[in-house]
Order: sequence, then structure tokens, then C-alpha cells
Amino acid sequence: MADGRNKVHSVILMMLSLAAAGLVAWVLWTGSDYYTTSLPERPHHEDFRAMRPAGRVGHGLGILGSVMLVALLIYSLRKRMRIMQRWGDLSVWLRYHIFLGVVGPILITLHTSFKVDGLVAVSYWSMFAVALSGVFGRYLYQQIPRNVLGETLSSDDIESRNESILVELSENHGVGDKGVAALEKLAIGPLENRPALVALFILPVVNFMLARQLQSGVVGFSRELGPEARKLARNWVLQTRRLHLFHLIRDLFHWWHVFHKPFALIMILIMIVHVAVALALGYTWEFGSQ
Repeated sequence: MADGRNKVHSVILMMLSLAAAGLVAWVLWTGSDYYTTSLPERPHHEDFRAMRPAGRVGHGLGILGSVMLVALLIYSLRKRMRIMQRWGDLSVWLRYHIFLGVVGPILITLHTSFKVDGLVAVSYWSMFAVALSGVFGRYLYQQIPRNVLGETLSSDDIESRNESILVELSENHGVGDKGVAALEKLAIGPLENRPALVALFILPVVNFMLARQLQSGVVGFSRELGPEARKLARNWVLQTRRLHLFHLIRDLFHWWHVFHKPFALIMILIMIVHVAVALALGYTWEFGSQ
């Protein structure tokens, strides 16, 4: 049942992503000449009324992008408000949160016509700080081992899980001490003698190479072992690497929250001021006007 719902959300997100990509491509294609025109000459361009921030296209992009940025807050409410705890899988909410956090800043950038100054610049660059830190936060989130319910595991939990894997490899697949030693070398070897931050950022590369290394056979670990044993070995190696960096990842994730939230708050507050000033000055979205 859960897999079915995840597939539905995957299809929805794919359709939304294609629609967003199509919109961005259309705007860039339509406005390419305007965007490449120098700022002093833009008011004389034939597309000025449509593509400027207050124009039909530019204003519409600003409204859509702003709605997306405000919608980002729903994910935070979902995590913290008791009444929303049963409103779907948190991992699904996170996927929509990421979608909004990627597309929203792109639309806002197109809304600005690549011209950012004044107070709005603070909100704009705060937005990009939030977006970039969000990418980093997502990477850290993926490195934190979790159980099937998505709850964070402690270092003791990880060690216990790894011990169970070794027992299964030994009893059901004949992996002896020599094989375990080889797996330990495979797990920790690429990360040893490196600064912790460097080890953290090369983790995707060494993890990407892991499947091929297990397939080809490592010293003391027979390539004749079946897919199930290789899957167990892979899980053990990945968990061991995360355990090796556990305290660094946990501390960085804490400080990521400290950094991420203030920039998000600044972004939203200044955006609200920007919208309020625009409305006070009489700017409205004249969709379809000439």
C-alpha cells in the first residue's frame, strides 16, 4: 500500500517537474532577447511590458515563485504540529518540500529579470542561501542511518545492526574472518588518513564504486557469493562508513538547522514586505492585458 502511494507521488512530482521545466524553458526562450539586452535599453525593448518584474509574465512568475516559497513552511508545520503528525509520510512531504525549494528560487530569479538591488536583494540572496543549504542538509539527512519508520538510529543501534549482518554472512554465506577483515578494509580504507570533512564529501564517490568492487571480488571475499550476500556486505560497508562519520554528521546536521532557519525567516519576512509595498504602490497582476 505504501509503495503504491509512493509511486503515485513519484508520478505527480515527475509531472510537476516536467511542467516547471517546460515553463522555465518557455520563459527563457521567449525572453532571451530581453534578458540579454542591457539594463538601460530594456525599457525600449518590445518585451519590456511583459517580461519586467511588474509585467504580465514577470509578475506572474513572482506570484507563483512566492507561493512556492511560502508553501515550504508547510513541511515545517507538518514536522512540529501534533495535529498534522498523521497527515501522510514525512519522507513524501520532504520530496515536495525539495521540489518547491528548487523551482521557487528559479521562478523568483526569472521574476527579477536578473536584476536584484535594494532591500529585496537581502531576501533574494537569503533565498539562495536557504536553497544551497537545503541541498547540503538533504545530503546530510541521507547519511544519517534510519529504521523503517524513518527514525534516526543511535551509534549503538548501528553497531547492533552491523553485528547481525556479520552473523548472517558468517552462518548463511560462509564469510570467515578473512572476508570480514577485507570488508573492514573496504569500508574504512578510503576514508582513513583524511580530514573528516573531506571524508564526508568523498563519500558519494566511494559508495558509487562499492557495487563494482563487491561484484569483482575483494581480497578474502569471494566473487562467487550470491546477490543476497553481496547485498548484505554492501549494507554493512555503507553503515560502517556512516558510523565512522557519525558524530561529524550529527553535529553538522545540528549546525545546519541553526544556519538554515534564520535565513529562511529573513527571506520570508522581506518577501512579505516586498509584496506589501508592491500592493501599496498599486502593482497588480494584469494577466492578459496589452
